[in-house]
Amino acid sequence: MSELYANKVCLSPMVRAGTLPLRLVSLRYGADLVYGEEIVDKRIISAVRVPNEILKSVDFISRNGDSVVFRTCPEETEKVIFQIGTADAVLALKAAEAVARDVAAVDINMGCPKHFSVQGGMGAALLRKPEIACDVRFCILLVVPLYCQLKRLLSMAVKIIKTLRRNLTIPVSCKIRLLPNMKDTIDTAKRLEDAGAHAVGVHMRQIDERPRDKASWEKLAPIVSALSVPVLANGDIFMHEDIDKLREISGVSSFLIARGALANPSIFRKEGRLPVDQVVRDYLLAAAEVDNVFQNTKYNVMRMIPSCLEDAYARGNHYAYAKDSQVVTVPELAATKSGLQMYSLWGLHNNYNQYQDQFRAKAVALKKHSYPDEQTFETLVAVPGAHALYAEALQAEGTPKAYNNCMKKPELFCEACKIQLLSEQDVKLHYKGRKHKNVLRRQTSATIFKFVAKAQLEQQPTANDTANNAGSRLIESGKSASDHRKYDGEDERDIKRLKA
Repeated sequence: MSELYANKVCLSPMVRAGTLPLRLVSLRYGADLVYGEEIVDKRIISAVRVPNEILKSVDFISRNGDSVVFRTCPEETEKVIFQIGTADAVLALKAAEAVARDVAAVDINMGCPKHFSVQGGMGAALLRKPEIACDVRFCILLVVPLYCQLKRLLSMAVKIIKTLRRNLTIPVSCKIRLLPNMKDTIDTAKRLEDAGAHAVGVHMRQIDERPRDKASWEKLAPIVSALSVPVLANGDIFMHEDIDKLREISGVSSFLIARGALANPSIFRKEGRLPVDQVVRDYLLAAAEVDNVFQNTKYNVMRMIPSCLEDAYARGNHYAYAKDSQVVTVPELAATKSGLQMYSLWGLHNNYNQYQDQFRAKAVALKKHSYPDEQTFETLVAVPGAHALYAEALQAEGTPKAYNNCMKKPELFCEACKIQLLSEQDVKLHYKGRKHKNVLRRQTSATIFKFVAKAQLEQQPTANDTANNAGSRLIESGKSASDHRKYDGEDERDIKRLKA
């Protein structure tokens, strides 16, 4: 399975940036593999896998339904690598099993130096504290004598790789950083290879170094020579020519491109990079195609465009704007409050509206196909009390979304609570508040109850049968409740409480 990683130029995993639109654009420009952003094991384990018939994608939705944790589509299925942030072998396996049928491989993050990752024992923490005692739960799970495991200390990173290799049928890789001592770096990489890793990605910076520090290309050659599995080089690859230079210096054959690909995904083109204006348009169309959330699309585009006009036309830049071309800068993009406003900056508002109309039409068609008699209340007699909740849900769906015309700020209007807010700060506080969350929870419960109620009906009973059945259910429930209370001795306890 190591051949999956051999002689490949890949999109590196990047938090927030490595979502589906950037992965698709990178593949279309020539990337061989694309890594998704790091996702913590517990987050993907708790997510629900939902085939999205509107987008023709597979979505992993958070348990409370408020966000898409991971989205993939058939175009990238054989080329996307899912990166897991984990510090526990059992959780890593559960996370990998959750996505195994939708991705080409899984990767374990062992190099992220960020606080949120290290504080949980993930990322670079797996390199800083390599030796721990064997986990008792893991020993019981594998029915291995505990005393045999405690005789030797295992690296958590090694244990994670071994666990995944034993239980998965897809390739497993990991991504590390340089350690202060080159011998320690090589030993760590060798242990991971011996544990079963099909490839090892190496970020050519140490744990305490940041992007402003130059990557140590010269330290990669000994690692490449020591390993028999593919090594993926990562760090300071901003031009396609850098790939040839790094290959000549270290002998490495596979590469991970992060910031260079985020600034201009056309870096994967062997013919050379395209102007940023065209790249942004391609990215926006890909984002509209998969209905990517506005905030994430805006975040990525802001890292592609110049911060000011002077930067756009400065010598030696990578933007490649023509003299008469229209330049969109970061402040202009930052001022947008919706997807339509953002797409209008590049004249793509018609494309955006077209995709949105297609999604709405598909949603309506699927809804009619699934529930052709949406207004038939008699179908709810199978569930007591369903009439009122179903009517409430329908009324909520049919309520016109009227904005406060005096305010003339629809972006500050909460459609769920029907409240006009005064500022963006009010919007943020309102969305975080308990009242707003309770309203969303009630609306979700009513909608779910509606579909559950309709699904439980197999045939429509007559009105008389319904009344008789309801009466018999009340009698039976009364008897069962009385018997249950008598059995538990609750009547006697009630009498004692009354006397007291």
